[in-house]
Formats: sequence, C-alpha cells, structure tokens
Amino acid sequence: MASRACRHHRSVGYFLCIWALLIAPAWGQSRPTPPPAVKPTIDQYLVLGNATRGAGEPMVAVDPKDPENIVVVGMGSLQALPGYHPPVTTHMTDKYHQVPGSTITWVGVTNNAGRTWHVSHLPILDGQFVRCPDPFVGVSKTGTFIAGCEPREATPPYFGESANLVSDDHGRIWSERVNGVNSFNRPPYPLFAKGLKPRLGGNSPWDRPFLTFDDQAGIVYLTDSGGQTAAPAGEGAKWRLESYFTASHDDGRSWGTIYAADNSQWPQLGRASFAAGHGKLAEIYVASSVPEGQHAKCPCEVFGISNNAGHTFFRHVMRNVRVGSRGSFLIPGGWNHAVGNIAADPTVAGRYSVLEFVGGPVPHYEITTTNDFGRTWSRFVSIAGTSRANWLVKPWLEYSRWGVLGVIWRAVYANYSYDIWGVISTDGGRSFSAPLRISSARSPGRNYYRNDGNFGDDVQDISMSKSRMYVVWGDYRAGFLGTWIARVPLSAFQCRVSQVCY
Repeated sequence: MASRACRHHRSVGYFLCIWALLIAPAWGQSRPTPPPAVKPTIDQYLVLGNATRGAGEPMVAVDPKDPENIVVVGMGSLQALPGYHPPVTTHMTDKYHQVPGSTITWVGVTNNAGRTWHVSHLPILDGQFVRCPDPFVGVSKTGTFIAGCEPREATPPYFGESANLVSDDHGRIWSERVNGVNSFNRPPYPLFAKGLKPRLGGNSPWDRPFLTFDDQAGIVYLTDSGGQTAAPAGEGAKWRLESYFTASHDDGRSWGTIYAADNSQWPQLGRASFAAGHGKLAEIYVASSVPEGQHAKCPCEVFGISNNAGHTFFRHVMRNVRVGSRGSFLIPGGWNHAVGNIAADPTVAGRYSVLEFVGGPVPHYEITTTNDFGRTWSRFVSIAGTSRANWLVKPWLEYSRWGVLGVIWRAVYANYSYDIWGVISTDGGRSFSAPLRISSARSPGRNYYRNDGNFGDDVQDISMSKSRMYVVWGDYRAGFLGTWIARVPLSAFQCRVSQVCY
C-alpha cells in the first residue's frame, strides 16, 4: 500500500515518502515486545503392560528413514505368580524361571509417530522355549527392525539363548526366530570360537542382550554382557565373568561365530559394553589383570578396538579412569568410579564417549570422549546432578545417527520413588545441556510381589530421530509396572544460559 501511495514521486521523493509512511510514525517509540517463547511439549503415556502382566526393561527403536515408524519392547512378566499374594517376603526371581509363560515379550508398533499403537506378544516362543525375558530392539539404517529376547527352558539348567525376529515392513510382520548366542553350541545354533569355554546353562552365556549397529560397514552386533567362563585354578571360584558377542552382515537374519570380549591376558572382572561404527568394534570393561607391559594396578578399566568385527582386539588400560570400590547398583558391572557404558558417534570416525558414575554428596555422571579411536581421552565433563535425589541409577547414553549425544538416568529419592532425567550434547561430549526432567511425576518404587525393587526393570532406553528423543522406562504410576514412553523435542533441552541449544 505504501508503494502504491508513493508511486508518482520521483526517485528521491519516493524514498522520502516511504520513510514518512512507514518509519516516521515509529520514530522514538520502543520496539514491540516479542511474544513469549512457547515451551516445547513432552508427550508421555503408558504404552505397554497391564494389571495382569507388567512391562519392564523396555527398549525403543525409531526408523531413521521415517521417524513415524517406532517399535517398543518390554519384558511382560506376570505381576504375581498363581498362589502368591502381596506382600511377598521371599525373593521371587527363581520361581519365575520355573513357570512357563511367566515372562513373554510385549511389542508395541506405531506407524504414525505414536498417535496409535498396535500391541501384541512377540511371536518368538515355541517348543522347549516357554518364556522370554530381557527384550531388545534396534533398527538398521535401511529401516529393518530387529526385535528379540531370551527364549528359555523352564527346567534346570534352564538352557536358552538370545534370539531375534526381523521385520522389513515396520513391525507389521515378523520373520521366523533367528538363533544367536546360546547354551547349545551345536548346529543349527551359532558356534563359539575355538578355545572358548563358556558356561552353559542358567543365564550364561546369553544374559542381557543388546544390539549395536555399524552403519558404515553394514554390520549388526548382538552382544551379551552377562556370560561366564571357567575360572583359572587357584582363584577360589568356579566361574568368572565373560561377555560374548556375534556379528550379522544381513541385518539380523543370521549370526556368525560367537566371540568373547576378553582373553586370558586381559580377563574380565566386570561386564563389557560395546559400540560400533566406521568398520570398528569398541569395548570397555573392568579387568582383573593386564599384561605387565601396561604398568597398571588392577582392577582397571580396559578399552579395546577391533578392525575385524571382533576376531581380535587391540587393548589398553584407560589411564584417566580410577576403578574404586564395588557397588551393587551403580553401573553395569557394579563398579563405582569406573566407566560403565560406551557409545560411538556415527558421524565422526574414531569418536567414542563413555559414562562414569561419581558418588558423594551430589551424585552425578561424567563423560570422557576420544576422537582418535581411544588413543587419547578428554578430561571428564560433568553432567549436572538431580537436586534432592539420593542416588542415580540405570543410566544410558547413545549417539543419534545425526551426531547428538543423549544421556538419561533415573533419580531415586529417600522414599524410593523416582523420576527420569536427561541431557544432550551437540558438540561431541564437550558440553551438555542442563538436566531436563522427562517423566512428569514420580513413580512409586516398590514391588511387593517380588520383594525386589529392580526385578523386571533393570534397563531404560532412548532412540533419537533428527529432531526428537524417544525415552522408555518402567513406571509404577498406573498401579503396576508398565512401560512408559516420552517424545521429547530436542529443543526442550536448554543450555545452562537458558538458551535453546539445539
């Protein structure tokens, strides 16, 4: 309108006219106050479990090609075994092992970013396999979902395996069962590498499986942290920890030879954690001893890197990590002041970040990062703790396929209630956002049926799209142990100076 009103003026007059119509009236006036920023919304709700069969130890995977497709799994354990009523005064874990169907794997599938869900049981059990705890899920760079658990027998010595199904249609149809790390060590099951002597039966060698993806090399690793092997004579114990893993070159449709995380010169004392990317497999664990050339006093933290899918590792002691006294619930492996989880950055070859728990009056986590395949490590960077929390447990960290590092943990309070918190780093672990409370209310923390506050809820998980973090955790707010999911915009994580850091 201003241009039309001034169209008859010559060149200089034209601009004077525009100034008179638009600029002059506001001369000397203050600028209008911009509208307040809209706080990003964190959507969260119960997705798996009910009053009869709960859903703990959940994991989540978001399709990197289309984030509308999401798969969540949870350990579907009966809230109480027949004949038992709360409060139960005996430890119930072993009794669950003996009851067929006491534990199955819930699977929730959405193809519209969570607006609707299809919930069912993962169709992985048959024959002698009658229960299936410790679920896991992941997704390849091409959008192939891999979901599984631990199919087990219900009679001693409880033989079983970590196994999975594959879906090429975003979780609508699943393949036949694919055998992984197992108690059988004979065809058609994958075989252990020559020289290994895994303990077979119980939960070993396949306890607590995870998936890790090497997008660049097209390899998927199935890792099992809770295995055991025969202890050397004279140690006073029959078994010691030994974690196992196997690789797939066809998106989880078959698994190869099973290898161990350690060897006799670098024996494990704590569970191993693995990360993969750019043709390398990395591992960390607490070792009871190392070769003399390392000049290290053990127990000590070991970092290993493999260039051949885990057939062999180059290992060294992490000099910047102090292994302290052992704790019962602090981090995987149970060691205070030792790093417990490792994550690989898919966008930067050679970058790995590891997580350390630090106790004391203000418990918190710290991150150290390498950008040269573990040769050197950064100083530890502190993540701000959770105010009023008595201790922090169940951490998880993960790099997104776009290079954002996410960390979550459970803050536990004096009455054993808890809530979920998280942070992100957009600069490779050099700095972190302020902690964000993800769960909107505290969960009660007691399980009176099992007399064990952690049983059925040892794991919580994250998966990130380009713009969101999806978080799943076990929560008792509904009156039973259920899997809750939160959809958190990365813009909800604020920098310490109250600026949006993504």
